[in-house]
Amino acid sequence: MSIRWARQEEIKGKVKGFSRMFESQSQLLISNVNTQYRVLYVNEELFFPVTINDTEWYNSFVCSPYSAYVGYSKEEIKWTIKNVALRFFLFLIIKGISGWLKRGEINKNVHVNNFLLSTNPYPEWDGKEIPQITAFLKTEFPDHAIVFRSLNDYQHSHLLNIFETNRYDTIGSRQVYIFDLTKEEWLKHRNNKHDNKLIRKAGLNYIAHKDMQALLPQALQLYRKLYLEKYSELNPQFTLKYFQECYKAGIIDFQGYTDHAGNLKAFSGQFTLDKTITSPLVGYDISAPRKDGLYIHAAQLAILTKFKLGLVLNLSSGAPAFKRMRGGKPSIEYSALFINHLSKNRKLRWRALKWISNKIGVPLIKKYKL
Repeated sequence: MSIRWARQEEIKGKVKGFSRMFESQSQLLISNVNTQYRVLYVNEELFFPVTINDTEWYNSFVCSPYSAYVGYSKEEIKWTIKNVALRFFLFLIIKGISGWLKRGEINKNVHVNNFLLSTNPYPEWDGKEIPQITAFLKTEFPDHAIVFRSLNDYQHSHLLNIFETNRYDTIGSRQVYIFDLTKEEWLKHRNNKHDNKLIRKAGLNYIAHKDMQALLPQALQLYRKLYLEKYSELNPQFTLKYFQECYKAGIIDFQGYTDHAGNLKAFSGQFTLDKTITSPLVGYDISAPRKDGLYIHAAQLAILTKFKLGLVLNLSSGAPAFKRMRGGKPSIEYSALFINHLSKNRKLRWRALKWISNKIGVPLIKKYKL
């Protein structure tokens, strides 16, 4: 078996569509993602998208550990930690390490299986090629950390064990919510019955993927108002070109709801890879009254698709109480990190970050059910 860079003509599946999109400059698709994009050939059925970075301190967290562990962490603390003393203490820690991490070249890395989404689903993979992938990337990028994001302990416990066996460090990042139940079990949750009634009462028009093309500009605006304006500009800043290319290539399945005037009120864009569905593109009219339940409309689109396809849904992080009450199972998400070939100073930065994340961050996530 020989791990190598893939040629465009031999790439298959969803990775092929992404690789064609990212032949152009990444910032034309995601304006706050400046990265090199390549595809790793593992075998004739398995390909991994790879992003390569050096500094790029203002990139989205999808390819910048600095943004993930410094910038985004500060914003999550601000949103979720109500204890003033604890919040102040956590801010001090982050402020204290931010410059230190920069000096340790924390953003000099290659991310494997990186679709540049908040949650990167994994193909069905037993992980046996991890030693060969590691050896190849060490040779290609001897000064870069090797990172696999979006590994959760519900779906990927076997992979996490293999990574650790191969001298990878695992760093906790956040808590995601996994929906792996039948529709009958789902309907036993009282909140889901209430949601169904609310959606019927609202009377919005369901729009299937085939009819969503003309609504993509509105979908982008809903996404931007929610994820960028309300939450964080460190979230991926997708462009209209990205939405349109994903639609044309069938990479993302778009669904939504419009009002009687034809205005898009809520939408969900689902990305499916093998046995996992994610919903990386979501938006709803945040100016509408909460009683309209537009977030419920958007979230349920992904959940109902999960039942239709019979797959596992990773509904990512955020809105933890909402997801728990509707059958989502919390699962800590990790990044697997290979740094043994780096200098002592750079390894020290990563090991300190691991200690802070695993010994302080993960316990707080579990305690506050984030």
